[in-house]
Amino acid sequence: MPRLRPLMAGMALGLLACLGAGAAAAAGPAAGGSEEPAIAAGAFLDSVGVNLAPADADAGWALADRLLAAGIRHVRGPAATGPDDPALAGLRSLAGAGLQLDLAVAAGTDPEAAVEAGASLGPAVTAFEASDAQRPARLRRAVLANPRVPGVTVLGSGAGADHQAVRLELDGRCPGCTTDELGSGDAAVQVTEVDLGDGVPGPVAARYLQRLLLANAGLAVRTYVEGDGDGGPGLFDAAGSPTPAYHAVARLLALLDDGPARGEPGRLAFGLTGATDGVRHRLLQKADGHFWLALWVEAPGWDPTTGRELTVPAQRLRVVLDTPVAGARLFLPELGTGPEQSFTDPPGPGRALDTIDLEVTDRVLLLELLPARAGGATPRATRPPPEPAPTTPAAEAPVVTGSGQTAPPTTAPAGDGDRAAAAGQPGTAVDPASRSPLAFTGSTALSMLVASVLLMMVGGAALFASRRRYHHRH
Repeated sequence: MPRLRPLMAGMALGLLACLGAGAAAAAGPAAGGSEEPAIAAGAFLDSVGVNLAPADADAGWALADRLLAAGIRHVRGPAATGPDDPALAGLRSLAGAGLQLDLAVAAGTDPEAAVEAGASLGPAVTAFEASDAQRPARLRRAVLANPRVPGVTVLGSGAGADHQAVRLELDGRCPGCTTDELGSGDAAVQVTEVDLGDGVPGPVAARYLQRLLLANAGLAVRTYVEGDGDGGPGLFDAAGSPTPAYHAVARLLALLDDGPARGEPGRLAFGLTGATDGVRHRLLQKADGHFWLALWVEAPGWDPTTGRELTVPAQRLRVVLDTPVAGARLFLPELGTGPEQSFTDPPGPGRALDTIDLEVTDRVLLLELLPARAGGATPRATRPPPEPAPTTPAAEAPVVTGSGQTAPPTTAPAGDGDRAAAAGQPGTAVDPASRSPLAFTGSTALSMLVASVLLMMVGGAALFASRRRYHHRH
C-alpha cells in the first residue's frame, strides 16, 4: 500500500493541473478593462446637423428630402432680416418638412426683427445664434420679449448664451490632428461650423466627417457640418447633388438609427489590446440593449501641403470583453449598410464570445455586440437598413480578421451587388447566437491536450519511483 502513495499523489497533481487548465480556458482572456458609459444612439443622431442656405422654396424642399433620407433633422441657416427677406421662402420649406432650425443672426441685423421673422416659422425654430460681433445678451432679451418663441436656445460666444458656439478650422488636417478645443467655460457647446479646408478629396472628406461626428458625440450638443461646400467639401456639391460624404454619413446614421425608442444607456467593460496607437473609439447603445462600438485610426488621409492622398496602414487589435456576448457583427458605413463580418466563438460548454480580432484603418468600423440573454435566449440581430440613397460602391474592401464568417447583407443595398459579384458567390452567414453545446473550442482543446500530457508525465514518474522503491526493498 505505501508504494501506491506516490502514484496516487501524482494522479492527484495531474488532476489538479487538468482542472486548472480547464478553468483557465473557461475563464478566457484577462479582464478587458474598466467600465465605460455608452452614449444613446438616438442622442448621437440628434447631435448631427448641417449648414444650408436654400435660395428659394423649391431648393428648400429638394434639400429637405435629401436630409430626411439621410437621417439628419437639424439645419443651421441665416436668419431672415425681416418679413420681406427672400431667405424666408427656403426656410419655410425646411420648416414645413419637419426639420429643426438654428437661425444665425448676421452682424448688423436688428435682433428683434430677426426674432420676429423667425417666429413666423413656428416651432421649427429651436435656436437663434448671435454673431461674433454681437453680444448674446441682446439677442436673449429679444427672444425673451417675443412670446412666439418660447424655450428657444440662444447660441453665441461669451456671457448671455445658453450654449457656446464653436467653429472648427481644420485646414485640410484630420479631425484629431488639430489642437482645437470644444469651447470654454461652463456652458454647453455647439459646433456651428466645420471647415475641412479646400482641396480635400471626396473619399477623405467622407472619413473625416464620420470621425468628427463620432468624436464630438457626448462633448458637443450638436455639430453642424458643411452642406454646400462653402467651408470645403460638404454633404452636397455646387449643383446640390450628394457627395461621398453625404452617403457615408447617411449610412452611419442609418445603422445607428434607434427610431422612436429611447432608453437610458448602460455601461460596458472592455479593453483594446494590440496595436492601439492612434486608435480612437466611441461606445453607443440602442434601446434594445445592443452596444455599438465605433473604431478608427485617427491619422491624416491627405497631405494639404502636397495635395496627395495618404494610405493609413491597418493596425491589428483585439477587443476584449469582460462580459461575453452571444455574437457580434461588423459594419463599414463607407461601403454599405450590410454586415461585412459576423463573429461567433467556436461552440462549447459554457462558451461565449469574449474576444474579437480586427484590423483597423482610418475608416470607421461599427462593431455591433449582441448581448447574451438570460436563460440562453437567442438575441435578435438588428436588421441592416436599406441604402439611404443610390451610390457608387467603393472598390476597396475592408481588412478584417477574426473567428468569423463573411455575412451577406440581409437587405440589398444599392451598389453592394457589384462588390459581392466580384468577390464570388457569398456563403450563408452563421447566426451569431447559434452554437452547439458539445463542441470544443481551439483554446479548450489545446488546454486539455497539455493537461493530459502533464498527467501522463506525472503519473509515469510516480510509477517509476514506486517501482524503484519496491526493487530497493526487495
